[in-house]
Amino acid sequence: MNRPVARPGGVVGTPGLNRPVGTGSVNRNVNANLNRNVNRNINRNVNVNRNWNRAANVNAFGVRPGWARPGWGVARPWNHGWYGGWATPSWGWWGASAAAWGVGALATAAIINSAVDAAVASSQTVIVVPNTQYQLLFGTVQPTGTATVAFDVSANGSVYQLSADCQSGLLNGQPPGSAQEAELLNAACQVAFGTAS
Repeated sequence: MNRPVARPGGVVGTPGLNRPVGTGSVNRNVNANLNRNVNRNINRNVNVNRNWNRAANVNAFGVRPGWARPGWGVARPWNHGWYGGWATPSWGWWGASAAAWGVGALATAAIINSAVDAAVASSQTVIVVPNTQYQLLFGTVQPTGTATVAFDVSANGSVYQLSADCQSGLLNGQPPGSAQEAELLNAACQVAFGTAS
């Protein structure tokens, strides 16, 4: 049962009802124009690992080094040719993760090399990593050791600087979290250390 309640100023009413609106010193705009764009144009199919926090600021030299030209395979000024050449990678995490992802194999050296050859021939600075929507800035691939590499990748409109350990199969110091990350790791390692045509 709702009983009338005396309010300050002698106003009588039922709690929750008959409240005066817009009186006193408080002038609230109840119909504020909140123009929120909740349908942002974001491609949600590209997964960006939360560990990818190092945004890269690339320049013309960074994406077009001297070795990223026709004949890039032999133009690389570091030890190469040892990566890949397996039916299944020897990385300890590969078997269980590949089964969980439903992936039987990673892109072959021939596919990655062909993408780089086509990009070089058309003066492009990126290749689309096979089976992903990542774009590898292949000219940024730079060894940081005998089996490790640093490189830049474009995803969701941002460029990130990542690292990979090609022998252990680690991306930014940990196993890839998805088949797409495994493909990215494989592509960067192939560009850096794989046999090229």
